[in-house]
Amino acid sequence: MNSEALRPSVLTSGLLSLLVVLVGCGNSTGYEIPDDMCGRAVEPSALKPLLPSGGEVKAEQRATEDGESECSVFVDKVNVLTISEHRGQNKFDVMEFVRENRDRFANPEKSDVGDDTVTSDDWLMSMNACSGRGMGDYYVLDVTLAGKRDAAKSQELERFARSYLPEAMKKMGCTE
Repeated sequence: MNSEALRPSVLTSGLLSLLVVLVGCGNSTGYEIPDDMCGRAVEPSALKPLLPSGGEVKAEQRATEDGESECSVFVDKVNVLTISEHRGQNKFDVMEFVRENRDRFANPEKSDVGDDTVTSDDWLMSMNACSGRGMGDYYVLDVTLAGKRDAAKSQELERFARSYLPEAMKKMGCTE
């Protein structure tokens, strides 16, 4: 058998194997991204960048009272994301809140999501008028990533909040 004739086929099969491995790594989550968490519709493509790889994702309603909601998201039983919602709040300046709590927020910046929003490497808070109840109160969305990550997620948090806010405010009675 001619060894020269084998080289192209060995090279081709090697490249094909590498391609299969790389394609298989395209969805590193290893689980299906939900389109509903704790009674709120979520956009899977906006949620996915906030979650680490793993085998199983689960959302758990941790608190729900009139005007309050907290949803914790777990990957392989480890809390990776917490979404807190508060209705009936007095208006406050979110950036001033951040300045008063500097040690909690890495690289805070104003965002154009919602009425008054600040995002950081692993956190987002958005203050929004809650006009649906006719009381002139405010709704606060607080999204926190848990654990360590290789890179800041401020843009991913903004994208998630943009997709999450309309449905969440409606569920909390702030919009019709």
